[in-house]
Amino acid sequence: MKIKEAIELFINFKSRELSPRTLKEYRNDLNLFAKSVGDIPVESVKTAHLMVFRSSLNCSPSLINRRMSALNSFFNFLVDMELIEKNPFKPSLRIKKVKQRVPEALTEKEVERVLYAAREQSYRDYLMIKTILQCGLRISELLSLTKENIVNYRGRKVLRVIGKGGKERFIPLTEEFAKELLSYAEKCQTERLFPLTYQGARYIFNKIKEKSGVDLHPHKLRHTFATLLVDKGVDIRVIQAFLGHASPNTSARYAKVRDDLMFKVVDSVFGG
Repeated sequence: MKIKEAIELFINFKSRELSPRTLKEYRNDLNLFAKSVGDIPVESVKTAHLMVFRSSLNCSPSLINRRMSALNSFFNFLVDMELIEKNPFKPSLRIKKVKQRVPEALTEKEVERVLYAAREQSYRDYLMIKTILQCGLRISELLSLTKENIVNYRGRKVLRVIGKGGKERFIPLTEEFAKELLSYAEKCQTERLFPLTYQGARYIFNKIKEKSGVDLHPHKLRHTFATLLVDKGVDIRVIQAFLGHASPNTSARYAKVRDDLMFKVVDSVFGG
């Protein structure tokens, strides 16, 4: 079997367990490899092919690791399908340590400016910003929200969010924000609350950035939500649940954002 045919087989098999966005990333990563080595038979792929491919990648270490992980999963699948005898992937192909950048967050004044600029633009845009700020959603999660995602859970309104890998989580809403979101949903003429493409959302965020003068992107709003929880002393496991992280280590990055709080605690408790 040739590589391109095997990729389609792999994607089709994984379509039942992965989100559309993750499937798209797998397809892009694997097609990039196929373009590099050519549409050769899968059984003829050697470790050397993967080494040359990795050397050709001009991107961040984390993205390199993601692409190599995609190849590892792909060739493990081919072994399971008995299309190849051995996975040519070697652990040494991964970059062992990726330095994680401390996430940036908006200041309180920047949040006010962003919300003001968004409200001037449209109520929908304002609500998009506010939903990420109050719920910590990924942009993909925000754009996939429908009216049916606003549900009652344990006696209160929550957002039912389907995150990476199809994992479900519930984000509690304040009474005031729940009313605001429900009122907006009732007036929506579509089932999706924010019926936009990624490109459309990016355009909106860029316009708000221009109007507010604040460097803005969706993930920065998610960082801001997480940082606020850290500032309030919320347990890292609770932050993990809010953000839908598979590992608490991912959520722990946000704790580094407010190291200055540790200095204040030391000064107040042990200072003279």
